[in-house]
Amino acid sequence: MAEITATLASLGKRLEEEELTCIVQKDGRVLTSRQRGIRPLLDWIAQGEDLHGAFAADRIVGKAAALLYALMGVKGVFAEVLSESGLAVLKKYGICAEYATLTPKIMRRDGNGLCPMEQTVLAIDDPSAAYPALAKKAEELQKKAQENGGRMPEKMTNRKLAALNTKRKLLEAAKAIIREKGLVNTSVEEITRACGVASGTFYTYFKRKEDVVFALSHDMFREIYEEAQHHDGAFMERLTFYMVTFSGHIERDGLKLCQEWVRNTVDPDLVGSPYDREKLRMDNDCMKGMLKEGVARGELKADTPVDALADALTDVIYGEMLCWDMAGGVHSFEARTKTFCTMFLPAMMKPYLNGDIE
Repeated sequence: MAEITATLASLGKRLEEEELTCIVQKDGRVLTSRQRGIRPLLDWIAQGEDLHGAFAADRIVGKAAALLYALMGVKGVFAEVLSESGLAVLKKYGICAEYATLTPKIMRRDGNGLCPMEQTVLAIDDPSAAYPALAKKAEELQKKAQENGGRMPEKMTNRKLAALNTKRKLLEAAKAIIREKGLVNTSVEEITRACGVASGTFYTYFKRKEDVVFALSHDMFREIYEEAQHHDGAFMERLTFYMVTFSGHIERDGLKLCQEWVRNTVDPDLVGSPYDREKLRMDNDCMKGMLKEGVARGELKADTPVDALADALTDVIYGEMLCWDMAGGVHSFEARTKTFCTMFLPAMMKPYLNGDIE
């Protein structure tokens, strides 16, 4: 173990000294790159490089990069910045992980939501499934860049990294206070005071207090999905947990906030935040992830129509949300979802379940 740690430390030092983005070493052979993100890993996999048992050092490793390293079969990874989900993947596949900074998640370069690659693998846990999905996403991003005159996002500077760190602190402080006091009783001054910055700093990152809750909700829905995947119980219990917890989180955030979110996102062409624009697709992907996991565990039949079921269940939960909004919150959104899961979900899923639905 000490030898592995020393090797990773050496690669990490070389990464910094040579201003590389990624370096992989296997025996006496070394591959290096200055390309951003997971591009080097995608290229090496596509080229058929045999890196089983190799050691790697990387600037940023999230879940997407970790799944690719698992597919490559590396033995150890050093990351200057490693996400919690990336660390979980590395541990799952027995890959030694060393890092300088551990972060909850890998964000977009502008700090506006999750990195696109992280979004792509949100509901993917299989390295062999992650690669084609990530390769496709990389092609889409490259095409958009070419359509934009070939301009790619500029390199992240220390100043921008510090700004992202400040935004993260604001979100973490807001999350703790809002959970305790609610949005209405939370002031911008409390949030900035809790993370030790001036009040005006808040408006560098957010236009209004409600924007913080939108950002927190994005993260919370990802956490709800991951918690549901690891929830104790059979498939129906996990799916019910996911749907009810999803609804309950929205209801606890408050009717007015939900109504505002719906009003601001019902027309995708008018949505300013690309993360909000993709929210429906991401929720649908999470629903697909729940169903795919059921198939993988043998709880659902292999020919289960995952896409159609995910579409239908997402329609149900979004439809319930809209009805709750339009009714002015006269009933409980969470209770309505519980009723659906108790009375109708078993019959809907029965044709695809292996064994007794109980």
